[in-house]
Amino acid sequence: LMHVQSALIWNISPLMSSAQPPVMYTTSLWSLPFESGAPVRLLQAQERALLRDLRSAIDKRIENTIASARRFAVRVRNHAKMVDCYLTTYYNHKSLFGNKKQISDQIIEHPQNYHIYEGLS
Repeated sequence: LMHVQSALIWNISPLMSSAQPPVMYTTSLWSLPFESGAPVRLLQAQERALLRDLRSAIDKRIENTIASARRFAVRVRNHAKMVDCYLTTYYNHKSLFGNKKQISDQIIEHPQNYHIYEGLS
């Protein structure tokens, strides 16, 4: 059984995108008792490992979802800060008789002249 399992892992590993070899669980999911001569301790240990790893995968999925939401929130916050810097700069430089389109184009084309990025940091 172990020879077949290791040969299967050896042949599957190059097809996987991970550098780690795939984890293979040898277990019986039947509700019937094991037959005599079956490697009971191995099968029970593999079943416990499978259930432990499933529980861990579920926990990691939740953690990854939270981390992804946090990264997205940071990006939204940074975007809002950038929009605020652009709008503040525009309102500070526009005048009653000035060309508003020209001012906005100047700010967009040359943000370094208006210290936009310094306001973000």
